[in-house]
Formats: sequence, structure tokens, C-alpha cells
Amino acid sequence: MAILYELPKNTLQDIPGVLRAIADEIEQNAFGKQQMGALVIEEENGNIRTFGMGGADFYRAIALFHFGIENLMAKRGREYMV
Repeated sequence: MAILYELPKNTLQDIPGVLRAIADEIEQNAFGKQQMGALVIEEENGNIRTFGMGGADFYRAIALFHFGIENLMAKRGREYMV
């Protein structure tokens, strides 16, 4: 089961800061041992960039995004996605 960890709302506008905070928590083993991850970023001109990390090949990245969408649809952490 995927779990969505939430960051305080006041940090969400600082994208590099949020990513650094997540990286710090991963390095501190705050979420257990990590094996893969996926990230989507939209640029100001509308281009979408997608990143797979660790063991996340093309299909595993798709699965991670799918499980993330399920978390949002179940409203686990949705209030932080404003």
C-alpha cells in the first residue's frame, strides 16, 4: 500500500525547497528504506517532465504515478495539493 507523506502548506510554493526537504527526510530514513520513486514537474510553458528514480523503469514509474493518483482520489493528502 502506498502512503502519502505530507509537508506543511507554507512550503509548497518553494518547489526546490520541498524537494530538498523530501531528500533530507529520505536520507534520514524517515520513510523506511526507499527502492524507487517518480516525479512529475510542469514548467511555466506547460512542458511536462517526468523522472524515475532508483529501480523505477518506465512501467514501474507508471505504477507509482497510478498509486499516487489513487491516494489523491481517496483524499489522503489532497488538502495539501492546492
